[in-house]
Amino acid sequence: MIVYGYRSTHLKSAPLPNTKCPNCETPNQMTASVYGRHVHIFWIPLFPAGKTGVFECQHCHKGFKKKELNDDGKMAYKNFKGSVKTPIWKYSGLALIAIVIAFAFYSNSQDKARTAEYLEQPAMFDVYTFRTEQNYYSTFKVLEVFDDSIYVNYNSLETNKLTGVRDIDKTENYIDSLYYVLTPDNIKMLQESGDLMNIKR
Repeated sequence: MIVYGYRSTHLKSAPLPNTKCPNCETPNQMTASVYGRHVHIFWIPLFPAGKTGVFECQHCHKGFKKKELNDDGKMAYKNFKGSVKTPIWKYSGLALIAIVIAFAFYSNSQDKARTAEYLEQPAMFDVYTFRTEQNYYSTFKVLEVFDDSIYVNYNSLETNKLTGVRDIDKTENYIDSLYYVLTPDNIKMLQESGDLMNIKR
């Protein structure tokens, strides 16, 4: 279950000069407190969602809404609110997402670089994951490498999910009768068609 919503935290409080209390009319006893709202997911702040004010008279201890203040009080609050900065930690969720995305791009580029290297220089026991003509996934293992070809042993099992490949990539599933010779052109066609998923070494 995804837990998300809004939360508010106290940012700063300050007196409002030249402001009378709407209740007891005592001057210069009004205090404004600014609260910052943010959207959270699993209680991790994602991004700010605005600021709001809470007002209280320090003499009669009654709370008020902004619309109940006189014009001087509203102007003083506007200036005060504008000076209150949103803490950087309220952007921590966005920063975390950015880091995850950057890592995913980096990891993907590294995988592509490794795959290109393995294709250029195949080695014994490399395991190729590929998509079958029926849109399933299976593997074949390199047994021997020659200048113009590689001998491979095909996995006898298939899976309908790419994540399921690790469950079928077991020694007992590579049967001697499923033994083929592939040329560099065969591998290149598999890659260009998008059916070569990855190479494990």
